Parts: sequence; C-alpha cells; structure tokens
Amino acid sequence: MGRSAIALVACACARAATLEVRLEGGHLVVAHKDAIYEVAPSHDVYSCSWADLSSIKGGATIDQIERAIEPASVLSFYHHITLYMCNSGVRPDRAHAVGEPFDCLERPFIFGCERQLFSWGAGVERFEMLPGTGFVLPRLAILQVHVKHPSLDGEPIEVAASLSGLRLRLSAPDVRPFQFFQLGPQGGMLFVPPRAPRHTVSAVCAESCIRQALRQAKVEFFEVIAIRQHMHLLGSAAVTELIHADGSTENYGLVRNFSAYNTPISFLPTPLYIRAGDALQVTCVYNSSARAHATMLGVSMHDEMCFSFMIMHPPLPDFTGCWHANENFVPNPGAPCAAICGITPKRQLARANFQNGVKHFTLPRGPWSRAALDPVYSDLPDLRTCSTPRS
Repeated sequence: MGRSAIALVACACARAATLEVRLEGGHLVVAHKDAIYEVAPSHDVYSCSWADLSSIKGGATIDQIERAIEPASVLSFYHHITLYMCNSGVRPDRAHAVGEPFDCLERPFIFGCERQLFSWGAGVERFEMLPGTGFVLPRLAILQVHVKHPSLDGEPIEVAASLSGLRLRLSAPDVRPFQFFQLGPQGGMLFVPPRAPRHTVSAVCAESCIRQALRQAKVEFFEVIAIRQHMHLLGSAAVTELIHADGSTENYGLVRNFSAYNTPISFLPTPLYIRAGDALQVTCVYNSSARAHATMLGVSMHDEMCFSFMIMHPPLPDFTGCWHANENFVPNPGAPCAAICGITPKRQLARANFQNGVKHFTLPRGPWSRAALDPVYSDLPDLRTCSTPRS
C-alpha cells in the first residue's frame, strides 16, 4: 500500500504501528504513530492502546489539550480521541502489551479504566482549562481513537495517519484538580423510532447518588465549570437540568442546533454548584425523519448516544458517571429502570440490582421545557419516578 491518506480496502479493522509517548517541550504527546484504520460503512473503528505514563513526574497535571492528528487531510474521519485513566492497581491485560494497539469496538470501556481524563471531539482544535485549574495525570492510561466512515453505504476505506492522539500541556502540580463527569442513559433507555421528526430521551442522576458522592468526598457541593452535550447523527438539541429539592431548576448546556461534527466544550457563565438534595437530568432531542429503521444506543456514528459531559471539582474516582438504565437493556417502556451511581460496568447491572430491595426517588418536574425550548420542543417526557438500587 502506498502512503496516501485514504484508499479502498476489503475489510473493516484497525492496525497501527506503535504507540508513542514522548515529551515535547512542555507538552506530553500520547498518540498512535503510523496508524492504519480500515473502516467500513456502519462499522466504526475503535483502536486502543495501554499507555504507561509512570515516567512523568508524579502528581503532574495538565491544563491544555489539543488534537495531534496528522496529516490534516484525514481529520474529518475522526469522531473522538479519549484518554482514560486507570485506577491504582490496574494492570494491562495479558492479551495486549503496553503500547500495542488493539481493536476495542466491543469494549470501549475497560474495567478499572472507565474514568475519562479528557475526550477530544470533532470540530475542536484545542481546549484550555481556566487559570489555576487542571487534570491530574495518571500513571497508567488507555488511549482510544474513534475513526468513522463518512456514509451508511459505499466501499470500505483505509485511513492512514502518521499521528493519531493528543498533545497535553503540563502545568504546575498545585492547581485545583477537576475531572470529567458523564451523565446518560444505558441500554433500552435510548430508543429512537424511525420517521420521527422530534423524539426525546431523558436520563437522570438521582438525588441519592449525589448525596452519597458528596458524603464520600466530605464536601458540601460539587462545582461544575464546563459542559459538552454528546449525540450522534440524529441529534438535534439537548439540555441539562439541575433540579433542586424544592422543584426549582437551573438549565445549562442548552444546545438548540446540535451538530455531531462540532462538539465543543463550553464554559458556563458562572460555576454551577450541586448540593445534597439536588438531582440532574439530561434530555436529548432526535430527528429520524429520514431514517427507515429504529436506532438504539451504540458506539457507531449510526447508532445514537445521549451524554452530558461535565468538568467537575473535586475529582472522585468512584463518581465519574451517573447512569439511567432499564432492567433488560431492551426497548421496553414498561420495564423497571434504575439510576446507577458511579461507574458500573454492564456485567454488574445484573437483575439483582432491580429486584433486591429497590427504593423510589421523586424527581420534581422543572419548567425549562416550556421556557428554553418552547414551542419547538415542548413535549418532553416527565420522568418523575424511577427505581434506584439502595446505597
């Protein structure tokens, strides 16, 4: 094969020469070098590598992240590049050596390494934290590269890139540490019917989950300074609500005209403070008018997602996500649903979570759907009650 950036191929898979971890001035580059991604329609490529960062001075932090993708001609084929942090004690699996790229389409989240340090998204060149803030660099991480096919049909293509990764600017170790936090649905909670010009999906983070996390962190509130809404090709609008115990709400991260090709992280005008008694809800709006089949949650661009990513202080290893799931992970509106606190791999979302003594929480309904999105999106679902596993 020649070194052209794009060529036709006969399969859908991922290959890469090596993972590069190098210091470049005051930056750390973590990237696949001389990567080859073979992408087929409706079959995106997720390529991962274990990254040993232990040679970087302990306690190092980063305050700026930019894409490291070369050549520029392949940029449009990238959906995201994410660096996941691994918990202390996690070791690379025996099947893949450190630095050896492997296909991770079927397991984009690896147990013990589900926490996002940072996720670069399409349409963004770089992101810089506020002065005096940053992310703590782990000793072991996983680099994940998502490369997409440009259409639902056509021939598989080969995308060759000399560099696919992130360039991280190292900063002083005494900054205020922040983390990525993710809110969204799991399984059958996300189901978009065909030919629907306006379909809404919501997911909640229960008050009990937030209260438990605050207790664990021994703090009175979480501080959110930035947000990114995340959907795929059917997404048209999204918003996140902070719902207080008295029923009042604050909506933030409102995106009226969503584009999967431009997903920036936006700083809030003022920090948002989440306290005991509060709950969170994200609502995504989809337009499937031109699609003849139903769409569910999945990792391909032709599947869908509904995630609200927030940058939050203080970091909590056990509370980097809050999930809303139903029992069977199938489209069944009548099935029990649960608000799952923290990181919970799918294999742990066993039936027992829903049968062994669940409790109900009340989610007050806020007025934002009639204020922020009315009159276009005024028929949003009312998720007043749901089941959540006991703490």
